[in-house]
Amino acid sequence: MVTFILQSLFLIAAAFVIGAILGNVFRRLSPKKPSVADSSTRAADVRIASQAAPVIVSDNVQKSAIEAAAMVPPAEPVPAKPAKTLPKSQQKAASQPAIRNPHQNDEHRPTLLKNARRGKPDKLTELDGIGPSIEAKLFALGIFHYDQIAAWTVEQADWVSTEIGFAGRALRENWVKQAGALVKKAPEKPAKKTVRGSSRSG
Repeated sequence: MVTFILQSLFLIAAAFVIGAILGNVFRRLSPKKPSVADSSTRAADVRIASQAAPVIVSDNVQKSAIEAAAMVPPAEPVPAKPAKTLPKSQQKAASQPAIRNPHQNDEHRPTLLKNARRGKPDKLTELDGIGPSIEAKLFALGIFHYDQIAAWTVEQADWVSTEIGFAGRALRENWVKQAGALVKKAPEKPAKKTVRGSSRSG
């Protein structure tokens, strides 16, 4: 029984292979007839070509091209990235416009800086009453270092407090005294030692 099944499968496979070979041979020998799809495709191409308007190169074409180019919106400028050496709080402050209060008396404005010295501002959040948002406003105003705050007069401290939107804050929190203490704690840079060369007498 098993032998009969195997023989039947073998005969079916042989018949399939022979049929495929004969079909391929007849297809090559018989003349190729255009299929319905090919004829419909050619007819569509002819119809599209007959409907297309002839291309005429003239001044109108150049004018329409210029008008089309004018309709294209200009590319948006890429915003400049802040310097990598600056801390995040100073980068945020640099992107904001400088604070200006028109009612302020500029006679009491303290010394302000455009940038932190050597690109490294002091951590103003070390002072009680100064958080990250107030620190960012002070950076935007031009106050980066403890010694700037320590040098304020009462009027200057009041001017800065009003300018950043917290009137009287610097005086209430005693920023000047706190900054002065931090300035005194700052380690002094050691003096450079000069090495004298020894002279040999010959």
